[in-house]
Amino acid sequence: MGRKVIKRILVSILSLFVISIFSFALMQLAPGGPMAMYAENPKITAADKERIKVQMGLDKPVHIRYYRWITHMLRGDMGKSYMTGRPVSTEILTRLPATLKLMFASFIISVGIAIPIGIYSATHRYSFADQIVTFGSFFGISIPSFWFGLLMILVFSLSLKILPAGGYSTPWFDPSEYPLIIRPIAVFIENFKYLIMPAIVLSLMNTASWSRYMRSSMLDVINQDYIRTARAKGVPEKQVVNKHALRNAMTPIITIMGLDLPSFFAGAVITETIFAWPGMGRLFITAVNNRDYQVLMGIVMVTAVLVLLGNFIADLLYSILDPRVKYEG
Repeated sequence: MGRKVIKRILVSILSLFVISIFSFALMQLAPGGPMAMYAENPKITAADKERIKVQMGLDKPVHIRYYRWITHMLRGDMGKSYMTGRPVSTEILTRLPATLKLMFASFIISVGIAIPIGIYSATHRYSFADQIVTFGSFFGISIPSFWFGLLMILVFSLSLKILPAGGYSTPWFDPSEYPLIIRPIAVFIENFKYLIMPAIVLSLMNTASWSRYMRSSMLDVINQDYIRTARAKGVPEKQVVNKHALRNAMTPIITIMGLDLPSFFAGAVITETIFAWPGMGRLFITAVNNRDYQVLMGIVMVTAVLVLLGNFIADLLYSILDPRVKYEG
């Protein structure tokens, strides 16, 4: 297994290198560029523009700029933002915890709803409840996340006034005002009420699609011979489903979850923008609007690392869920 893990790590490093080349090239081909923000400013002379171009290193050929960027990246230096002048690593690390919190909450919601619903639909095939779940799943897959987010704001924030419309926390919230014993509870409630709507919106599509995959996978398993044998031996139905069938049905679902990790990042861009969530998705939109390519490259690389790490963990889980699957194979 150790040799296979090392091989997978080397393949991931090669993948990151290829991703960096294509991402850097695509950003250089994009119209405008970092200097576009100065193009229509009458107060900036041609000499000023040339000086700024030299300071940004944009006067060098593309391959030289990439070589400089990748060598600095290998040393842990992602460069500095064109807009703020702050290190890109600082910009990302400031926003990364908020995005990871949102993604983790969305993942828990997706798993906690999709897996039980998929199991129930499979064990009650063609029932009225199964038809309702099927309709809800296709509706969840089809509905645009930005529309659903705006609808939730309209209902729960503007009409019912029970949840905040956006943000990360109340500006005047001060944990020190609460006694030390209940302070963690107060902080949790404060963060939870701002997290609940973005997490639900981000989890919507994955919850809907995973429930369908879970239903299909469970239907394949419960028709196998060993399941019929377990039932013939008098094993309780609940034990047959939860112990014998579920573990084997989860193997393809782990694959789907690993492949769907990029959708969490893609959805976070829209969700964080709608709910003013201060994460990497919102930072990405800001960097795109300002043509801040240093920040964009940093976000792309961090996202690629997280996605490859998620898929790597999914591969390792195979041997845990199903002993018949060997990671060395």
